[in-house]
Amino acid sequence: MNQQVANKVNALAVSAYKGLGTCLLVLILLSFITYLGMQAFFLVSEGWVVPTIIAPTDPAILQLNSQIAQQAAARSQLMADRRDVQARLANAERTVIAEQAFQERFQEALKGERAARAQALQRFSALRRQYQHAQAEISGSAQAFAGMARVRTQTLHDARMLDQEAYLTSNHQLAQMAQSQLTLAEHAADLENRLEGLQRELLGFDSVQARGRSRSPQVTTAALLLEREYTRSLLEQARAENTRSALKEDLQGLDEAVARYDQLLKTIRDSPYLRAFEGNLTVAFVPYDNLDASPPGTPLYACRAKLVWCHQVGVVGQAQEGEVSVKHPIRQHFVRGVMVEVHLQDGLSVQEELLHLGQPPLLL
Repeated sequence: MNQQVANKVNALAVSAYKGLGTCLLVLILLSFITYLGMQAFFLVSEGWVVPTIIAPTDPAILQLNSQIAQQAAARSQLMADRRDVQARLANAERTVIAEQAFQERFQEALKGERAARAQALQRFSALRRQYQHAQAEISGSAQAFAGMARVRTQTLHDARMLDQEAYLTSNHQLAQMAQSQLTLAEHAADLENRLEGLQRELLGFDSVQARGRSRSPQVTTAALLLEREYTRSLLEQARAENTRSALKEDLQGLDEAVARYDQLLKTIRDSPYLRAFEGNLTVAFVPYDNLDASPPGTPLYACRAKLVWCHQVGVVGQAQEGEVSVKHPIRQHFVRGVMVEVHLQDGLSVQEELLHLGQPPLLL
């Protein structure tokens, strides 16, 4: 009796073990078939999107904001450098203009001074000719008169016909005439010195106008000082022009760098993540392979177990510019695509792992 009970218990245990093993095997087989079916479906399916929740603490948003802050700070530094270069360029421009104006006025003043000296030289040359003619006549007359007066006075004095006072007075007059001759000679020497000085000044002006190419030994120190000031102006102008050329190249390089930063900032600000976050948009990721199946207005379906018991939860909106990469919801590798705006009927649908485009995948 006991043996029969034991046999029945053993038979029931074996039957239960076999049933449990069969159930587990069926479950494993169903799971394997489901996995293979899921992989096969997503391998060929082009009708799904991944809804995306974009929060302020999203790593992509934080990274984009950090990049914007860094690039904006770098651009601000470039703009500060650009303003400094612009100020230095304006100063170089003013220096060039001032030196050019000085050189033009210097040349005009030099021409005026030379013309005045040339006219003075002509007047003094004419005066010298007149003076020499008058001096010759005065000297000739004075010598003839002095010789005659000296002989006549001496003869009268020897003949006792001229008293001592008159004799001394006559000699004094002859001495005054000799002094007048010396004064005339002194004035003639002064006139010659003045003419020589005017000639040297003219040579100096010509040397300054020739910018130092003249090597006349009669150039005056005043002309050399003028030439030095003019040369300094030329050197300062050349230095300012070189500085201006270099600053223009620097300014062009800074403008190009600023333009690159502007383009970079525009690219970052046009990121789909940032535009969706700043615009308070509900978005979903669409792989490039699925993009043709997601025009605006396409219905969106949410399903239980990803493929069954589906219902419509919204429609597709406009696609956003820019490319993004998202991990595949099933196959766990990154795929490239774009973000599209989605209009969902409730806020819970955005928490779904994926949504289907157009119709339920298994029409269930």
